[in-house]
Amino acid sequence: MRICIYGAGAIGGMLGFLLKRIGVDVTLIARREHYASIKKNGLTFISTEYNIEESLRFDIFDNLENLGKFDLVINSLKAHSANQTASIVSTILHENSIMLPTLNGVPWWFFHKFGGKFDNYKLKSVDPNQSLWKNVTPSKVLGCVVYPAAIIERPGVIKHIEGKRFIIGEPDNAKSERVSTVSDLLIKAGLKAPISRDIRSDIWLKLIGNSSFNPLSVITQNTLKEICENEDTKIIIENMMNEAISIGEKLNIKMKLTIEKRIEGARNVGNHKTSTLQDYKNKRPLELNALIKSLIELGELTEVKTPTLNTIYRLAKFFSEKKGCPAG
Repeated sequence: MRICIYGAGAIGGMLGFLLKRIGVDVTLIARREHYASIKKNGLTFISTEYNIEESLRFDIFDNLENLGKFDLVINSLKAHSANQTASIVSTILHENSIMLPTLNGVPWWFFHKFGGKFDNYKLKSVDPNQSLWKNVTPSKVLGCVVYPAAIIERPGVIKHIEGKRFIIGEPDNAKSERVSTVSDLLIKAGLKAPISRDIRSDIWLKLIGNSSFNPLSVITQNTLKEICENEDTKIIIENMMNEAISIGEKLNIKMKLTIEKRIEGARNVGNHKTSTLQDYKNKRPLELNALIKSLIELGELTEVKTPTLNTIYRLAKFFSEKKGCPAG
């Protein structure tokens, strides 16, 4: 299987390293200093959980020109970048290619094979021009929910914080040959890769956390542990989660954990800066559209009021624009 990691940042780099380590044909796409460092010195992966600090050489490029077709494309770009590059990504896909987006938030393909009155609804907040829907096409996609935490410690160096679980699943929840193949490959690489038979519920479980923890971490400039332990911010988180759960109920999405358990899980991660707070501090565009604006859109679609989500979205957007890293 020929694999492309499009966006070899923290999570993409982690996946690429672990797959390359077991002999898989992996090509990385990265940019700027990170690309230059990997090109010169290889990609270094540091992890206490894997008990490893090692560097590997890769075929690495900063664009997709003349790379041919890939069997599996793991798209680890931020949601806004994935939308902007959809037509370019389509050039490396063949008829049976698999696209595995490791993105946070409500995915652009969410209503593909959804059934009912919302079947094939196209989310304006995450795919405003239907660029992903038209170019990548939802039939190529496997859903993925990412739980590991990792950072780019410096260009060319990925530091794994914790976690090994990548939940994957078909949009129609079938246990297909292709989802089994990808799951087996990730497990062989040393990851936990359960096949979900209800991928949207798994997406929603992570989403209710990301949509509250991430923007609130930007507004407060605090870590997961800090915002989950403070009584006032915890109440805001609970209100946001309740609104997201109410939307999910209208979409027949089952919650697999209570709000308290979801908050407890985040608190146990410790003093970890959310990816959105890391982006904010580095003046990169924030994933506010996929993480929270998408929920506001779905609130309107399902006629669920979202006052707390609206307020936090607008505050986070204000903070990001003042910093010079607009919402993406």
